[in-house]
Amino acid sequence: MDAIISFVGSVVPYAFAPIRREVGYLILYERNFTRLIGCVSNLQVVREAINHRVEAERRNGKIIEVGVQNWLVEVNNVIERANQILGDPRRREVGCSGWSFPNLILRHQLGKIATKIANDVAEVQGRSDFKEVGYLPALDEIASSSAARGVENLETRETFKEDILKALKDPKACNIGVYGIGGVGKTFLVKEVAKIAKQQLFDEVVIALVSKTPDIKEIQGVIADMLGLTFGEESIDGRANRLKMRIKAEKSILVILDDIWQPLELEKVGIPSNKEHIGCKLFMTSRTQDVLQNMSAQKDFTFRLELLSDVETRILFQSTVEDVYNDISFKDVATQIAKQCAGLPLLIVTVASGLKSKDISAWKDALSQLESVGHKKMDDIVRSALELSYNWLATNEIKALFVLSAVLGDFPNEDYLLKVVMGLKIFKNISTVDCARNRLHTIIESLKASCLLLEGSKRSRRIQMHDLVRDVGISIACRNKDVYMLKPKTGLKEYLTMIFSKMCSQIILSNCLLQELPKKLDCPNLKLFYLDSGNRTLEIPDTLFDGMGSLKVLDLTRLNLSSLPTSFHSLTGLQTLCLDQCVLENMDIVGDLKNLEVLSLWKSSMIKLPSKIREMTQLRMLDLSNSGIEVIPPNIISSLSNLEELYMGNISIKWEDENSVEQNENDILAELRQLYNLTTLELQIHKARPLPYLNPIFEKLQRYKIAIGDVWEWSDINNTTLKTLMLKLDANIHSELGIKALIKGVENLYMDEVDGIQNVLYEINEDGFPSLRHLHIQNNAKMKHIVDSMERNQALVSFPILETLSINNLENLEQICHGPLAINSFSKLSVIKVKNCAQLTYLLFLSMVNRLSNLSEIEVCQCNSMKNIVLGDLPDEKVEFRSLRSLTLQQLDTLDHFFSYELMTSSITSTRPFLSAQHSTG
Repeated sequence: MDAIISFVGSVVPYAFAPIRREVGYLILYERNFTRLIGCVSNLQVVREAINHRVEAERRNGKIIEVGVQNWLVEVNNVIERANQILGDPRRREVGCSGWSFPNLILRHQLGKIATKIANDVAEVQGRSDFKEVGYLPALDEIASSSAARGVENLETRETFKEDILKALKDPKACNIGVYGIGGVGKTFLVKEVAKIAKQQLFDEVVIALVSKTPDIKEIQGVIADMLGLTFGEESIDGRANRLKMRIKAEKSILVILDDIWQPLELEKVGIPSNKEHIGCKLFMTSRTQDVLQNMSAQKDFTFRLELLSDVETRILFQSTVEDVYNDISFKDVATQIAKQCAGLPLLIVTVASGLKSKDISAWKDALSQLESVGHKKMDDIVRSALELSYNWLATNEIKALFVLSAVLGDFPNEDYLLKVVMGLKIFKNISTVDCARNRLHTIIESLKASCLLLEGSKRSRRIQMHDLVRDVGISIACRNKDVYMLKPKTGLKEYLTMIFSKMCSQIILSNCLLQELPKKLDCPNLKLFYLDSGNRTLEIPDTLFDGMGSLKVLDLTRLNLSSLPTSFHSLTGLQTLCLDQCVLENMDIVGDLKNLEVLSLWKSSMIKLPSKIREMTQLRMLDLSNSGIEVIPPNIISSLSNLEELYMGNISIKWEDENSVEQNENDILAELRQLYNLTTLELQIHKARPLPYLNPIFEKLQRYKIAIGDVWEWSDINNTTLKTLMLKLDANIHSELGIKALIKGVENLYMDEVDGIQNVLYEINEDGFPSLRHLHIQNNAKMKHIVDSMERNQALVSFPILETLSINNLENLEQICHGPLAINSFSKLSVIKVKNCAQLTYLLFLSMVNRLSNLSEIEVCQCNSMKNIVLGDLPDEKVEFRSLRSLTLQQLDTLDHFFSYELMTSSITSTRPFLSAQHSTG
């Protein structure tokens, strides 16, 4: 009897709750409609404010976020429904019927609808807090798309592309080649073929630029990135073996090597032959057929890409200048300019891009200059046309950056270029390093839009340009003997016979075979000296820099320096010093460089940071990343009061304490608090510890890559993100206010044994992680959900741009998402990996699957309670993964079905999870 009474007592509240709700629709009829009117009025005010922001962003050329557009559609729909019920003529009938009694049935129906719509209105308004409603499209996408539109419709290129695709389909074709003169469009063609091949012919397509001076490690890195491979090996041979194994793991793969100047050893790179892997095909481009033949390109599958015809030249020119061509006053001169471009797409697009914003006088002047070349060699035509594009650049800053990009070795990256630009003071009216970086990026995008720069690798962020463009840039730099450059493999005799002008401002000695340097170079106007001879044993004479009193930027790369030259005393105006990849011992003389603003010791080998660095009080950027530094004496970091950017990633420091034998990591971390201007920090703290004393500095950071704990590899950090946190904390995360401040804008988040979290989304970020792209969580026994919306009044847009979700060893995780998700939650998710999550019974609920239009990889491993990968409501529902390309299911002992259904009662419908996950690695 007690059991029965207990049961009845627990059931009665639930039995009467629906009755009380239904009666409320009847009794509170007027109140429900009054609430609806108020909710609609409030939502209309919010909608108007959002619309004002949307229009303002559109006027600024921004694209409106999809989530904002969807929200406005929802608002209009729900307001329309509200207006329909508010204006429903039946509302006049609820007072009484023909017998003078209230029409209770109609009153109940309308009251219920009004309540439902009022709740919907409130829910929609609750999702109106948009931090950003629009974004600027990348300039490189605009530039490339405008150029591509014209080339895509050229008949000869379309036919040529079809021939290549036909060869790729042919089982007899293993090594396919395309050759043609520089600027004829081989690279653009390759990228177009790669897109189609990836969609229709191969499981994987990878492409790497080889160039005139190939960097094997860079080629390996680019291919590995495209395949999601991380190298554990440092040697070229070790990486080659690892890369070959990864390529052979693909059933079908196309490897594209673009712009080969001389035969490349495929074995050294790690590219298997077709005999080693029948599913691997090689597609190569070069300027000459001989190179392709030496690379074993098959004669029947080697194609020559010709110049454009006059008609196609005119079409491409017209599509690039767009509406200008339709002006009758431009048409005739445009036709003549196009003809002068000699059928080379590189020239046509570059010249047209530079002209489309110019007036008719500039067009006529350009035609006159191009005609003056006459019937000279193709090289002269190319040079003349590209110099015109250089002359059209809007400012001296842009011109200087273009020339600097051309002369600084093979493809400098943006980070290195920033160090040089800051030292040379190319940018005017710039007050901070971050402002300089923004200006640099803007100019780079401008040069891409002018077709003078190419798209580089996102991984390396290298500044790439067509070799013809680079040759012109070097020619411009060297024309007035302002810049001296040694060609690769220049010998000592040729070097010593060079006559350096006293007016020379830049000397670039790159990849040359120097065995010694002169005792002194008398270059009083020299601003930049760059030396990367490739000879580590090259000795730097003590007096070498005595004649360089105006030097601003000094780069000595890959040298063994037991001590720095005494002539460093003369470099009192030096702004940037790069000693990257050097073996360094005695560096005390750097303390004399009082005006130095940038010091880079990237990948250099040294034991102890010189104490004299504390005297360099003007330092604004210090790069110690990936170096061998083990000891940093006390009070060095804190003395650099002007420091804005500090890079200490991937270094193993034994923090030195001069007052005790024991090394103390806390001391140096405490010094960071005194860097009041710090905005960028890369830092690796190997021991997990509470860090409340870093809260003030963390809260000011704009760019950061911070790893705390001994479980993380620095190489795991995604270099395309600006804000990365890798956390293993001894303290409760809620006590780490600085870290929680960084989490608000984090793009790449790793968490291991982070205490105090059962629900990631609302407990450490209430905004839905609007910037997060990659999330990795492991080894947390308390975590039950990634998102739990059941205790909130409305669902929040969660992880709107998240691309990868990786979960490992969360033994009590019940669901990834508990409760309803707002539209656009997880809408960019591409990869789900779940491993060793013992409580998960299914991965995805079917209603979520159709939202995950980008999901390409699912990996589930060692989840001992997993019964289904997908769970649905009804047995006739279909599972469609539109983009899925990889599915791995391993060690799932309880798995019954990939897809199963479960009938849900109405009482469960509102609370069931839309997305649940178990750990996946497959």
